[in-house]
Amino acid sequence: MRFRTLGMFFCALTAVTPILADEPAMPMPIPVEDSLLHAWAAKPVETSRLLSDMESLDAWDHLGAGALEISDQQAWTGKASLKMTCKTFTDQPSRNGRPPGACTALFKVQDENWEAFNRLSFRVYPDLPGFRAISMSVVLRNEGAFRVPDEYGRLGRHFFMLKNQQWNHVIWEIPHLSRDKVTGVEIIYRMQGHEPGATDTVCYYIDTLELQKVAVDHYEGWNTAPGQIAYSHTGYAPDGTKIAITSDETPSEFTVTNLSSGAVQHLPVARKQTPIGAFSIMDFSAIKTPGTYRVKAGALETKPFPIAPTVWDGTIWKTINCFYCLRCGMEIPGIHGLCHEDWLGEHDGRRITYNGGWHDAGDLSQGLRNTSEATYALFLLAEQIERRDTGLADRLMEEGRWGLDWILKNRFGDGTRVTWGTMDFWTDNLIGTTDDMMAERAQNDPYHNLHAAAAEALGARLMKETRPYLAARSLKTAQEDWQFAVEQTRPPSLQIAGIGVTASVELYRATQETKYAEKAVEWAEMITACQQKTKTDWDIPLRGFFYQSPQKRRIQHYSHVGEIQAPIAGLVMLCEAMPDHPQRPHWVECVQQYVEYLTTIAEYTAPYNMFPASIYSIDESKDDRFLEQVENGIRLSETHYLRRFPVWFDFRGNYGVLLSQARALSAAARLLGDRSLADLAERQLQWVVGLNPFGQSTMYGEGFAFAPQYTTTSGDIVGGLPVGVQTSRNDDAPFWPGDNCYNYKEIWVHPSSRWLAILADLEALRSDQ
Repeated sequence: MRFRTLGMFFCALTAVTPILADEPAMPMPIPVEDSLLHAWAAKPVETSRLLSDMESLDAWDHLGAGALEISDQQAWTGKASLKMTCKTFTDQPSRNGRPPGACTALFKVQDENWEAFNRLSFRVYPDLPGFRAISMSVVLRNEGAFRVPDEYGRLGRHFFMLKNQQWNHVIWEIPHLSRDKVTGVEIIYRMQGHEPGATDTVCYYIDTLELQKVAVDHYEGWNTAPGQIAYSHTGYAPDGTKIAITSDETPSEFTVTNLSSGAVQHLPVARKQTPIGAFSIMDFSAIKTPGTYRVKAGALETKPFPIAPTVWDGTIWKTINCFYCLRCGMEIPGIHGLCHEDWLGEHDGRRITYNGGWHDAGDLSQGLRNTSEATYALFLLAEQIERRDTGLADRLMEEGRWGLDWILKNRFGDGTRVTWGTMDFWTDNLIGTTDDMMAERAQNDPYHNLHAAAAEALGARLMKETRPYLAARSLKTAQEDWQFAVEQTRPPSLQIAGIGVTASVELYRATQETKYAEKAVEWAEMITACQQKTKTDWDIPLRGFFYQSPQKRRIQHYSHVGEIQAPIAGLVMLCEAMPDHPQRPHWVECVQQYVEYLTTIAEYTAPYNMFPASIYSIDESKDDRFLEQVENGIRLSETHYLRRFPVWFDFRGNYGVLLSQARALSAAARLLGDRSLADLAERQLQWVVGLNPFGQSTMYGEGFAFAPQYTTTSGDIVGGLPVGVQTSRNDDAPFWPGDNCYNYKEIWVHPSSRWLAILADLEALRSDQ
């Protein structure tokens, strides 16, 4: 392959400067005017009630670290404000990588009913010299019919970003929270350290806390937001299916206007009753001419969107930007400086510095699986897209090498790697001070070594000509990591077999050594043995799904992390690498049956066709919450139910699962050469960027009405994807409230990796056709 030779640390001390005319500078600017935060600020307030003017400490209590006082140094209104000061760290080390304390201003409420209001509003002026990303949180407390925060401490907790040394308006829509017996409001600073050169004492001025009533956003259910059309904000491919949806009754006809030519097409609206409700469906798939368009049905209309063959390229650049902004161990302008040089990993008396790679979530933590998957996906898409856009391919390779560098250094040479480290604060970069952290997991684990080997082997193959030294090192390490994994004794499982096939095929492609092909075939047999091959004897019979092991005792499913793509993507790779193998028909049949399963269950969320999460058996757990969630799903039999969303507890958000299923289907589409399967995979991407009940793009900075994400340490990042849409308590319907909290609204590289891998498959399919 031809990739430009660009130094690994080309941008180690500065922003990424465009090398090609169409390559955006990074960090990319946020189109604030298209954000949901901008829309919230513009809403008319119907009525309000002042809770506190902050002219005195009446009704306020101080909890935890730091101090509260009334100050006349800053005021939004009146003569004074509530001043909060606190050290950024303690003189004791953090025990778990989380902030060691917090400073809380508690506004006390005497069991009041606030149901007449649906928004909290207040002002904050932070004075934190040297800080680049500044955050706080607010908590509503209710002791009525439903306790707030909920049992997991998430629902009823809202994080927000602030601009330094200016007044910020904080607004939080709360219609989804019980407000029948309110006992307090907390405004909180968490001790998240500080970078070298920044202040070690934070200072916030808080003013004018009030209740408000506004027209709130749609936040729950399958119906679209009233008065809105749900559509793909990113746009549509010319040859793909193109639909827009509304729950509102519309005229029998809608129009599609080409905004460039002015041409207008009149098309029929289809009113359909589906398993999740009644919808007006506007299908304009017949329009294939590239251009910018707008859909209108009666008084409802979309914003402009493109139809273009490269419609997803903008999201690729934004996803690269997300990874770049999440880099650890180097300066990212406006986000952080050189960081976490005092973050260590230890094994058998030896230590390594753990920084590098990417902060893989809204906190600053780092994990081997996520980094390996991200590196692999960046390389995978680079290989496909290089055929038509060498500049984009080069930039994907550059970002992939950043991840590869961390993978190669994060090992002790005996199979042991640091597989996870929790980090939720900035440090002073000095080894031997109280903010030092030791990553908590160092293990010789086949699952993680296989993930590393897959990324290393693919990188080695792609860089063989342009970077022979790095390619040779990467290949040698991949072979070692693969061998460490194979030597580990572990009960056979679908999870190991899936990544095992991928790593083995990548090494076979890179070396042509038969031992890798033989092991891939062995693991492929494990995958096919885990599949339900005949239709079940349920009221609604299904086949094609997978169990955790060949014993088929428990169906394989995931909650917020998803890896169901691994067995299918692995089999597709094996079919491509060994087209004449006698077992190939069995591998193809396995892929086809999983495709049948996905296309069947997708009908239960029509017209969105978002993939339901999994099948659950009522005997998997005795937890009452588990049973309630399962029985809120679609009944398949007396003992089995299909959940549209995963069964979950504190860790919620479905993009890891949804995009893993989409990746499995896009890989299958590539193998089978089936454009209709690619369309259905793209439908999952379209859900993410606007074709959802809330009419919001959930990729930050893409499309319109993108909500704030939980990125408290790095700030808002264009291209970020959250963990995903959740459900309310034990229900099985979309729930996307105004709260900004971990985990469901937390930025995470896991769904971003799946996004890139899906686009790699779509690119390959398009090139082949």
